[in-house]
Amino acid sequence: MSDSPDLFAATTPPPEANPPAKAEEGTPKASARASLLKDKADAAEVPPKAAPPPRAAARKAEAAKAANASQSRVSRGLFLGAFGLLAVMMLGTIGMGVWIYQKQTALELAARAPVPATPPPVIDTSAMEASLERSNAKILELQKQLDAQREERDRTQGRLQEMADRMALVIQQSSFMPKTDAPRQTDASSGQMAALMPSVSPSTSELILLKERNRLSGYADTAIATGSREALQRIVDSLMDPAMKDLFHAAQAEFKRVQAYYEISVSIDPGYTLPVQELFKDSAARAEADLSPAQLQGVLRDSKQPWEARLRCAYLLRASTAPGTDEALLKAIKEDPSLDVAKQAQTSFEKRVARRFRLFDIPSIEAWWQSQGTGKATVVPMKEPSK
Repeated sequence: MSDSPDLFAATTPPPEANPPAKAEEGTPKASARASLLKDKADAAEVPPKAAPPPRAAARKAEAAKAANASQSRVSRGLFLGAFGLLAVMMLGTIGMGVWIYQKQTALELAARAPVPATPPPVIDTSAMEASLERSNAKILELQKQLDAQREERDRTQGRLQEMADRMALVIQQSSFMPKTDAPRQTDASSGQMAALMPSVSPSTSELILLKERNRLSGYADTAIATGSREALQRIVDSLMDPAMKDLFHAAQAEFKRVQAYYEISVSIDPGYTLPVQELFKDSAARAEADLSPAQLQGVLRDSKQPWEARLRCAYLLRASTAPGTDEALLKAIKEDPSLDVAKQAQTSFEKRVARRFRLFDIPSIEAWWQSQGTGKATVVPMKEPSK
């Protein structure tokens, strides 16, 4: 220790080396310097510390460095551990939140989803359906019967009303008809005769005649609008009824009105052709040219077929050479319920026999047919509406 050099002593200059300058004594700068020199001298009097040997200092420095490194490693490990724990906690919190959210969402969706309905039990309803179909068929049949009875009742009521009106007209005519053997009445007895006459006044008679005239016009309108043979037959019955002699000309005019209409009218579509496959399902015919005259005659005689089909068959039979064609056309002229079909049948018949007749003049047609000696069919008289 004694051999170590005194660093402070070596660095402190001797007093003789730096003598204070007398010229600066008494100034502030000189006082500060003197004070500094005094402090240095006091410090020089303290025994200097011995400097550690170089190896010990190195070992101490290494130990301090190792301690610092160890402390640094410990601090770093603690920091990393704390950071990892914090990260794990944060991830766990986030995962827990996500799980709770998914769980809540699943519960809400399950609550909103409709509950699947339980399928109803399978019940065999074939027997019930069959029974229902039979019941519907019976109901339809009964409905048709009721409709037919209603139509028959309406026709009966109309006929009864017509008969009542005609009876009233006959009574009115007979009440005003003078008798040849009746004595001349004086003015005094004319009032007594008027009291004994039926209670049908001239005004009532005019009303009855007007009503019958309107009925005849209605028959003609129906015959023109719908082609009803029955309506035209009512006009013919009025022509032949002696009780309707006051309306003979009116009935004749209505008949000629219907006749004139059908002379110039064409009710069917000019491009109409027979639906061959529908009419003859079991036949190999596919067009009108494939049909035989017997098939055409069968459709013409069947009043249940559409009137257009019957009319077309009457037209196609105009050039047929098969036997029985004339008879089939004559039957259609006299009996077909459609006046359009009757007109076409008469047109085809006239072309076949090369003779013209007045339209719907059935008595003249029958008389000529019988005069030719070829009328083998029985003459069918016109039927009255009441029979």
